[in-house]
Amino acid sequence: MTPRRALARWWVQGFPKKLGAVAQTRVFAAPGSASPTLAAGSLFGASLSAAGRLLAEARVTLRQPASDPGGLLRPTVNLRHFPRLAVGEYDKPAVHELVMAEFLDQRLADVWTGSAELGLFAAPGEELADLAPVRTGTGFRASMSYTVTGVRRLEA
Repeated sequence: MTPRRALARWWVQGFPKKLGAVAQTRVFAAPGSASPTLAAGSLFGASLSAAGRLLAEARVTLRQPASDPGGLLRPTVNLRHFPRLAVGEYDKPAVHELVMAEFLDQRLADVWTGSAELGLFAAPGEELADLAPVRTGTGFRASMSYTVTGVRRLEA
């Protein structure tokens, strides 16, 4: 699937999405110096950029396997918003609704917890830095897969 097609699909599903780049530490099946291991003390990191601007960095230093990772499978609620582009109607969106994603075959594997750091950075035209955390709690590292089968509109 092309990035633009995926972008349009996620907009329809209500996921916040834009063209950008994500870099993250990955574990490979063949252990070696190029791959961290799932073990206490291993460091995993990720960064997010859009339009050539760094927007976020995260790091987790693994401490132990998660005793109950079920909390990571909580419902996902998104805002579907499609503005109206007619003059004089900009404040009356064609679609503005909360939806809950419906998942099929949601799976988690190799869930670890540890100490975490999260930085959100200011960039022109971006609002993400306004959500910067006051403090950072426990971080997680996991493998996850799921299929979105639909969205359910949430009524007020």
